[in-house]
Amino acid sequence: MNFIQNTIDDYMKIDSTIITLVTIGLITLITILAYSLERYLVSHPSTYLKIFFHLLEGFGLALGMAILQKTFHIVNHGSINNGWLYANAQMTIMLYALYLMRNRITLMINLVMPFVYHEASNFQRLESYKFPYFVIAYLVLMGVTIYFYLNQDKLINNARKYILCQAIYGVSWWLLLWVDHNFEFYRILDMVLVFLIYMAIIRYCERKMQETLNGYDHLKVAVNYDELTGIRNRASFDKTVKDIYQTYNDNTNVPLTIAMLDIDRFKKFNDTFGHSTGDNVLRHVANTMERTLFLKNTQGQIFRFGGEEFIIIFRGKTTQECTPIIVDLKNSLTDSPLFLNGKQLDVNVSFGVTQLKDSDKSFKDLFERVDSYLYQSKNSGRNSMTVEGQTTKFDNK
Repeated sequence: MNFIQNTIDDYMKIDSTIITLVTIGLITLITILAYSLERYLVSHPSTYLKIFFHLLEGFGLALGMAILQKTFHIVNHGSINNGWLYANAQMTIMLYALYLMRNRITLMINLVMPFVYHEASNFQRLESYKFPYFVIAYLVLMGVTIYFYLNQDKLINNARKYILCQAIYGVSWWLLLWVDHNFEFYRILDMVLVFLIYMAIIRYCERKMQETLNGYDHLKVAVNYDELTGIRNRASFDKTVKDIYQTYNDNTNVPLTIAMLDIDRFKKFNDTFGHSTGDNVLRHVANTMERTLFLKNTQGQIFRFGGEEFIIIFRGKTTQECTPIIVDLKNSLTDSPLFLNGKQLDVNVSFGVTQLKDSDKSFKDLFERVDSYLYQSKNSGRNSMTVEGQTTKFDNK
């Protein structure tokens, strides 16, 4: 009980508070790093990039440990006072990084770290009666660490096993520290209790941070994606074109093609069958186009521009390369008609297609040209595509 009271008193000291705050700060930075890299990797899948990110996460963990060690020495003026607090802080960061990052680099850091504390050159340990405890403690630590690494998802959903693994991890570490440091054996329980409290606080903060990030994701989806069709909306299109116009305008050797499409006689669907049918038609066209673009690996990105109009951006492709893609999009729509209440609804579309030219002074020039080509297709009897002023009926294709 006296040790627990001393522990509470130690937490009230300014140097202990600094170490705790630094630990929480490092946990926050590690979390942001891991989530940022993971999100980027999801949108840019690459084996080499994954390996690089894992190395970067491992470096971030090692740097965090070094910062914590430096902070401890500064606040304690080079002494080892409150060393138990520092050890618990490092254990918390290592186990949390293993849980969060889920890569072999953090696993190896956890397995190698005991030999940073216990240098292999310390041959006196071989002669100590405590050496068997070191071997047993390390084997248990290695086992629980690997188990934690391989069963993270299951442990998260099982609070008892999760806390038990944390407790075994903490006990193993404090047994390793007990081998080289003189303190009463029973105090290991007090130190492990503090470690579990540390982990509970960090886990709570991580969950709140994850909720915040998820809320940001939901807000981002709401802002950038069309609620009805699920594809990117006009706001997302406006943001995208600002970047791509400048990029492709500066690099004239790489083509950029824009296709604009409109659902033919869309008003008829609303007037004849009702607005709910019109909504189904919009979803059908958007989903068919997006699926075809993805399955055929076209690199095309589709947006709902407004009403029944959609825009597709083809990066790095000429109008000649995009023409067969447009035909495939039209054929996919024809081959997968929409059925509602036992009735088949044949949906036709018209396209305008143009490529960025050297004469375009702004994106407005490119947009006005593709818009005029679209209306040229509609004025030519619809169910057509106009590529750089040349109109072709899809039926003839």
